Amino acid sequence: MLEILIKGILIYFIVLIVIRFMGKREIGQLSIFDFAILLIIADILVMGLNENIPFYHYVIVIVALSLIQKLLALLLLKWVWLRNIIDGKQSLIMFNGKLNIKEMKKQNYNIDDLIVQIRIKNISSLSEVNHIILETNGEISIYPKQKQNVGTQSKTQTFNILSGPGGSEAVDEQANNEIYPFPIIISGKINYDNIQLLGLDEDWVIREAHKQGKEIEQIYYANYEYGGLFIIQTEDI
Repeated sequence: MLEILIKGILIYFIVLIVIRFMGKREIGQLSIFDFAILLIIADILVMGLNENIPFYHYVIVIVALSLIQKLLALLLLKWVWLRNIIDGKQSLIMFNGKLNIKEMKKQNYNIDDLIVQIRIKNISSLSEVNHIILETNGEISIYPKQKQNVGTQSKTQTFNILSGPGGSEAVDEQANNEIYPFPIIISGKINYDNIQLLGLDEDWVIREAHKQGKEIEQIYYANYEYGGLFIIQTEDI
């Protein structure tokens, strides 16, 4: 028991030293290679805690891995081509207000992931965004549109919403001046929970889609804003 306790304390300080040696970066800023090294080191330390092999053998392996990581980090500073191989390249997810579906598929990045990320950054709708870049560490960088340009097209049109599913049409002034961050259509499917929450129904959604020359199955993402249906445009870049 005492031996395991001593090993546990040593592991704690070894991990701290390795992280400091790798550089002062937050976990979200670690490259894929750095993250892989940390996982390997953690696995080795767990093995060292349980196996009967002398603990210093595992420490030697950890020191070797840390040196390799440091050497590679220095090489990555010098050679861009090597950095592109190890860390990967940034991905353009949205350009000029259009989603790059081809790149999203390549990166296994779906629309649900994207919507969560823009909400976290206090952005209600993709209509407010001009460019989105998926960084090599998995974070996204968002470049919003100018305020005066957001929703201009939607505001210049006249929209109606239903007072309830199947009810009579009535103009809701509050809805005509607000963006609701609830997807109505994702990947060609209507979100019935959200349209019910907003007092809409399926027929209204279909009509609004037809006004913009779209079938529901053709729409990758749409939400309700300024009293109408905003449909994101897509383009393979």
